[in-house]
Amino acid sequence: MSLTKQPVGITGKSRRVGVQGMGGIGKTVLATALARDEEVRKAFPDGVFWVTFGQTPQILTWQSYLAQEFGDKQAAFTEIGLAKARLRQLFADKACLLILDDIWCLDDATAFDVLGEHCQMLVTTRNTAIVTGLGGEEYQLEVLDEQQALALLADWANQPEIIDPTQQNDVILQVAQECGYLPLALAMVGAMMRFKPPNRWQNILEKLRSADLEKVKQQFPDYPYPNLLKAIQVSVEDMSENYQQRYLDFAVFPEDTPIPEAVLQTFWQPLGLDKFDTQDVIDELVSKSLALRDEVGNLRLHDLQFDYVRKQHATLVTESEGIGCLHTRLLNAYSEKYPEGWHSLDNDGYIWQNLAYHLLAGGSPRELQQLLCDFRWLQAKLENTNVNGLIADYDFLPEDENLQLIQGALRLSAHFLNQDKQQLPGQLLGRLLGFESSEIQVLLTQAQECKTPSLLPQTASLAPPGGSLVRILEGHSYWVNTVALTPDGKYVISGSRDKTLKVWDWQTGEQLRTLVGHSDSVYSLALTPDGKYVISGSVDNTLKVWDWQTGEQLRTLVGHSDRVYSLALTPDGLYVISGSLDKTLKVWDWQIGEQLRTLVGHSLWVHAVALTPDGLYVISGSGDNTLKVWDWQTGEQLHTLVGHSDKVEALALTPDGLYVISGSRDNTLKVWDWQTGGQLHTLVGHSLYVNAVALTPDGKYVISGSGDKTLKVWDCQTGEQLRTLVGHSDSVIALTVTPSGKYVISTSRDKTLKVWDWQTGEQLRTLVGHSDSVIALTVTPSGKYVISTSRDKTLKVWDWQTGEQLRTLVVHSDSVIALTVTPDGKYVISGSVDKTLKVWDWQTGEQLRTLVGHSDSVNALAFTPDDKYVISTSRDKTLKVWDWQTGEQLRTLVGHSLWVDALTVTPNGKYVISGSWDKTLKVWNWQTGEVIASFVGDGAILCCAVAPDGARVVAGEVSGQVHFLRLQGTKE
Repeated sequence: MSLTKQPVGITGKSRRVGVQGMGGIGKTVLATALARDEEVRKAFPDGVFWVTFGQTPQILTWQSYLAQEFGDKQAAFTEIGLAKARLRQLFADKACLLILDDIWCLDDATAFDVLGEHCQMLVTTRNTAIVTGLGGEEYQLEVLDEQQALALLADWANQPEIIDPTQQNDVILQVAQECGYLPLALAMVGAMMRFKPPNRWQNILEKLRSADLEKVKQQFPDYPYPNLLKAIQVSVEDMSENYQQRYLDFAVFPEDTPIPEAVLQTFWQPLGLDKFDTQDVIDELVSKSLALRDEVGNLRLHDLQFDYVRKQHATLVTESEGIGCLHTRLLNAYSEKYPEGWHSLDNDGYIWQNLAYHLLAGGSPRELQQLLCDFRWLQAKLENTNVNGLIADYDFLPEDENLQLIQGALRLSAHFLNQDKQQLPGQLLGRLLGFESSEIQVLLTQAQECKTPSLLPQTASLAPPGGSLVRILEGHSYWVNTVALTPDGKYVISGSRDKTLKVWDWQTGEQLRTLVGHSDSVYSLALTPDGKYVISGSVDNTLKVWDWQTGEQLRTLVGHSDRVYSLALTPDGLYVISGSLDKTLKVWDWQIGEQLRTLVGHSLWVHAVALTPDGLYVISGSGDNTLKVWDWQTGEQLHTLVGHSDKVEALALTPDGLYVISGSRDNTLKVWDWQTGGQLHTLVGHSLYVNAVALTPDGKYVISGSGDKTLKVWDCQTGEQLRTLVGHSDSVIALTVTPSGKYVISTSRDKTLKVWDWQTGEQLRTLVGHSDSVIALTVTPSGKYVISTSRDKTLKVWDWQTGEQLRTLVVHSDSVIALTVTPDGKYVISGSVDKTLKVWDWQTGEQLRTLVGHSDSVNALAFTPDDKYVISTSRDKTLKVWDWQTGEQLRTLVGHSLWVDALTVTPNGKYVISGSWDKTLKVWNWQTGEVIASFVGDGAILCCAVAPDGARVVAGEVSGQVHFLRLQGTKE
């Protein structure tokens, strides 16, 4: 390696090389030479990437920028671990050099330890332990010898002749000695001599010798090489007074931050410097090596130069002013340029990222507090930077409770805002409406006034900040069925329907590894007491034993004839007990893979198993609605606990082992004395997913139907729950309100339709006739008849006022799950799991045509008000627009990432609203296919309805939450 223009390169066995040395020794100079060397660039055809750290780096921001450079243009990470996993994917097949400059902390470096097979990493640091911690090969950079020092001076002064020994060159050697043979000092002194005659070296030597060394030592008492600081001082004093002052202005900027030229133009414009004057100052500083200019034109000071300008500035101002006067000057310069307010700033690559820093450093914490409560600023900063930068601003005022709530709301919404910045007003409203602070309410009022088309919550229907939700770990491609914590509490292991297990550092969100081996969903996990191994149970009928720290699959336990739902390890860790869909429990010696015994007694699948703390007994919960207590060592069944009216899916023992608590699909928890079989308590109050919502014609009330078998009536304007309608014996699937608004009709998995007076809660009649779940229904425009569809593949026409079944239409080859009637009431269109729509004359039973185009189940249907078109949603993630009278498919609306279950058309017919399992509600201009507004919930959106005013929208999600939203900003 060399510090001159001679060839440079990375050598060694390790793909990680660390250059270690004191500040100013030349680590960055060397790394810069490597980054620009043609041979190095040829060796890494996918690029050389540079990240500067310093003591307070923005790790997530740098990870995001790096991903964007690799083509992931939307990358704006919120979790270091997830970012690292994504970078690892992006680097996997690349051949590139990653330079991490000025690393102070090992954790900062490991966030970028993502090298692919053909990549290398170069680290510069003052700390040897960082290189060792990365497993890298260390190169210690020492001060230069005499010949190297002369060569570097010759290079910077553009005087190659000074390398040869002469009497004049003896003076130059003394200059090198005064510089302590330090590369940065030599570069600055050499730059002073460029374009000067050789006899000026004596002048330079005298200036170095006459520098106030004692003053330098007082300002930098811990720095072992004051020669470098002398060189900085001499180099600065070689400039005009005006240029010296402009150099000291750099004290206002944060350390290790690139400074665009445009920022300096704004900063110095009030002093009378125009664009060209500013460029002259910059060029002078760069030519004297007092600043570095990167390839995109940004300036940066070495951290010792930065320390120097800060210390020198402090000596030139009064104690009352301090460095705060510089921040005030900078802020005033921007205020004069942008008089409409901070939210009107142009993006110059600096001020959006650093305004909060300058406000606080400039002694304006109150103005910063106001800024962080200003929705205009939040929205503009998010648009100009990313959510990480916005969240980080709130760290400047950690004691302000309101700001911490706003930051918490942003953090909970970060993964949504990364994907769609337009979600900001809806996310803030949904999470903060429950807080009464005046500052927060002012912020929310501003959010409600946003001009962009939006779906805005009218109640606090999203998870609030300050609650139990801390972090969301994303990485599985399908449902997560089970999780287990390691005994030390540091890591979590998840099992998913995507057939994999994943290991996470839950505190950072980092995904450490993926365990692949099962051929179907992973349903259960158990960690051995020593924390070394994890055992998984799967729908592929097997158990697998893994070393989760290496990802190695050790053995497979085969014996069950159906899926393995649950696992429990004995307290000594020697045996594992599994519960299966084959109705049995099995006892295994997992270390050798031997099946010891099978416990038979349940009449349906075993969904849960739990061992008593003493390890002597196992308790199982089953689809046969019972719990059973077993002596697992003998196989004897001791007790059967009867009381639930539906499947038992979860079990937990109290720490003293005296009681077991069971959770069931009957929506209750029960507490049992398992030793006697006695039932002590039943805990009621749980709700399930909301499958359907319907608004009364006047738009004042909304009625919801749920998996908890009930209907609930709500005040649409306040969100208040008014009453609960109880009567169905299984999940409520669909609802419709009669045209008069007086009655609601519901369908259920209990195979019935029920007619209710929703204002009193009275159940008027039950319509019985379907042989399977009733999935959808619609009322004819006259209000006289209701048509229902079912998993029994039929449509039925009813006179709902008498309960009479008028006719049955049998046509689809699979379950009929969607239904709508033309506005004139003459025809009905059905949608089915068979992927088709069918058009019927429901009064005669004649099938008119079949609409084919979806590649999966048709889930919902809606007519446009003019009766000309029908819109369908599907499990294939799309919406389709059809001319139902000709059967022509007009267009496909693509945008959801999971199946679409919910659909409604606004009263004016301009927009269609869809709800999906991807957690989003989207408003479409169905004639153009454009998404004009959207809302992201905490869970899958299963149903939606719009009020007659076209503005109020209600949506139900899988969690049981009902969202009351307002559509605004659309052009009518």
